[in-house]
Amino acid sequence: MERTRRELLGRGALAAVGTVGIAGCLDFAAGDGPQGPAGTPETLTCEDEAFVRLDPPIDGPVEGTVVDAPETRLELSSEGTAETYGQSVRVVLRNTGDAATTTLGRYAYAIQRETDAGWLDVRGSTTGEPAELPRAEEEFGTTGAYSWEIRLDEAAVASAVPDLDLAVCPPLGAGTHRFVYWGAVDAPPLGVEFDLIG
Repeated sequence: MERTRRELLGRGALAAVGTVGIAGCLDFAAGDGPQGPAGTPETLTCEDEAFVRLDPPIDGPVEGTVVDAPETRLELSSEGTAETYGQSVRVVLRNTGDAATTTLGRYAYAIQRETDAGWLDVRGSTTGEPAELPRAEEEFGTTGAYSWEIRLDEAAVASAVPDLDLAVCPPLGAGTHRFVYWGAVDAPPLGVEFDLIG
């Protein structure tokens, strides 16, 4: 049976599309999901000897999602309790009281992983020196709010603070994490937990 050139080219194009489609499915199935330790690891270890983990100035326990600040009240909320790797976690800090208070700015936060050794920030410096998050005292009024939307992958978490060279090490893993805002002056830190799933 004789085939025309047009039929042969059409069949070749369909075969190529099918191959790309299958490859795409295989890539998705293999996934770029969380590659770090799953569950509750003993601790977080990094093979990069120059990596220095962020150590947020959190004194005492994280009080939860609502705390009293001088003359007012602060509330931290998130949209969900479980987020898929590659999706975004959205967190909002609001002044829900009747007076202004003071904070250290929008970058005074930690993204921590629960481990047997305690809660550890997933981020750190790769220069061999500790990194300092930007902070400056500012008024946080009664209509004040900070909003964060952070995509849950290593590059996005590491680059969420501008002009600061950070990395995530080891890679994010499926397990319990929390966002902690520690920048409320004269008030305890607030935190919301979420499970990172593959």
